Amino acid sequence: MSHEVTIRIAKQEEIHWVNEQYQRISFKLSNPEHDLIAIAVIDGQKVGVGRVQTLSDKDAELGGMYVNPDFRGVGIAAKLASFLVENANNFQRVYCLPFSHLAEFYEKLGFARVKEQSTAPDLILSKHHWCNEIYDHETLLFVKNNPLTVTQS
Repeated sequence: MSHEVTIRIAKQEEIHWVNEQYQRISFKLSNPEHDLIAIAVIDGQKVGVGRVQTLSDKDAELGGMYVNPDFRGVGIAAKLASFLVENANNFQRVYCLPFSHLAEFYEKLGFARVKEQSTAPDLILSKHHWCNEIYDHETLLFVKNNPLTVTQS
């Protein structure tokens, strides 16, 4: 499949589609007022979605990564995640809660395991705990520090 993948910010009228995808896979629904939502499009067809959720003025969470099964294995998730990470550079820290089998994928994007959990926001810690109770796969706690904002206090 050599069709061009376009990644763009979701439009207001696409939020219903976004949340239909999330409902299908039992993910928390998106709120466009708090989430930066990106959609992957091939030949005019929406094939994937991801988001960055604001946790505080300094922290955000990359998540909600979903690619239509018919379009997996061609790098769409990587393009979606890269786009979202680039667009979240106004946050000091971007967290994500990947399944353990996806650790390498997120490490390539600059994420690393949180070594000291007490440094993470309560919101992400409680979600991490919840994920590990709900999902069959182990969920990890990762963070990416954005160097541009770290020097600001």
